[in-house]
Amino acid sequence: MGKVKPGQERLREVLPAFDQPEVWIRFPRQLGDVIFSIPFLYALQRSWNAVAEAQGKRIRWVAVGHAIGAAIFSEAHPDFIAESVIEAGRDQKPDPWALIHRWRSRPPVAFINLSQSARLAFAAWAARVPLRAGIADNQLSLLYHYPFVYRDLPIHLVRRYEPLLLQLTGTSRLEWMPMLPEQFGGLGGLAKLRAAGWQGGPYVTLSFGTRGYNKRWFPEVSQWTGFARIAREQGLDVVWLGGPDEVELGRRLAEVAPGTLNLTGQTSIPEACAIQSRAWGNVAIDTGLAHTAAGTGRPTITVNGASPEQLINPLGPHALSVRGACIDVTQPQPHVGEEILDTTALRVSPLRVWNLLQGLVAEAEGRTLDRTGP
Repeated sequence: MGKVKPGQERLREVLPAFDQPEVWIRFPRQLGDVIFSIPFLYALQRSWNAVAEAQGKRIRWVAVGHAIGAAIFSEAHPDFIAESVIEAGRDQKPDPWALIHRWRSRPPVAFINLSQSARLAFAAWAARVPLRAGIADNQLSLLYHYPFVYRDLPIHLVRRYEPLLLQLTGTSRLEWMPMLPEQFGGLGGLAKLRAAGWQGGPYVTLSFGTRGYNKRWFPEVSQWTGFARIAREQGLDVVWLGGPDEVELGRRLAEVAPGTLNLTGQTSIPEACAIQSRAWGNVAIDTGLAHTAAGTGRPTITVNGASPEQLINPLGPHALSVRGACIDVTQPQPHVGEEILDTTALRVSPLRVWNLLQGLVAEAEGRTLDRTGP
C-alpha cells in the first residue's frame, strides 16, 4: 500500500469531493467496551470536525453496532451521532452487501472499525472508502490504511486507542466527555422515573445485573437490599436499573425492599444513563451500567468480584471500584437460603459501599465528609 499520509492530512485532501461527508464507526458488542471508546471518539470528532469546518462542511457521524453496545447512541443529538445503525438480534451479523450498496451510491469519507468485524472491513474496502482504520489483531490489516493493535495489551482498554488516535489526528491525547442527555439523549427516562413514583428528591441507582456470573454481588438479595435499606434510612430514593434479563431479580429485590422504585427492563440504555446522570450516587457491579454511571461524572461505586480493575475500571471523575479480601478475615456471615459465589465481592458489605459512596459525593461537592445522608 506504500506510505500512508496522516489521517488528518488525508481527510483534508479528500473532503472537497464530498457534499455530505460521513464517518462511520463500528463499535464493539458490549456496552462497557463502547463506553471505553468514547474518549477516542470525542477527541477524533473535535479534530476532524475542525478540519471539515475549515472547508465549510459538516461531518455526519454514524454509529453501527450491536443492540447492546451501539444502542447508547440510538437517541443521541444529531450533531454528536446523526444515525445509529443497530444490528438486529443478539447474534445477528452485519450485512456487508447492504452497506456496499449504500456506500457505492454515497460512500463515507471514512470507516473506523473498533470491533473484530471482518464483514464491515471487507465492505469498506470493496466500496473504496478513502480512509479506513481498524483493529489489526484479526489479520485484516491489509484492508485498512490505519491498522492498530488492540487485544491482550497490559494497559486499560481506554488507552489502547491512543496509537489509532495518533495516526488519525497527530496526537494521542484522549479526551473524556461526560455522558449527559444533551449529547446522548434519554430524557424520557426521567419521565418513567416520575411515573414510577419519584417525587423529585435525591436518589441512588442500583445496577445489579450481569450475564457474568462471577461478577455478581453475592448473596444478591441481602447485599443489595441491605444497601437499599441504608440509603432509604438516610432519605434517599432507591432506583433499580437493569435490562430485560434482570427483570425477575429486579422484581424480587423491589419486593424485599418496599418503597423502592423498580425500572428494571423498562428503560432504553440512553434513558438509564440519563437517570444515572441526575442521581445523588450510583452503585453497580461490573456491568455496562457501571460504565455509563461513571461516564456521566456522577459518584459511582463498582463492586468488583473477579474483574481485573487495572484493565476495565469504569472511567469518570468520581468513580471507584471496591473489592473485599480474598479470604475470610472476619467471622463469615450466615447466608441462609441464598446462593453465593466465593469472590471478593462476597466480602464487601453494604455499609462499606455506603460509606465509600458518601465520600465520593462529598468529593464531588467539594466538601469534607462531616455528616451522613444526602
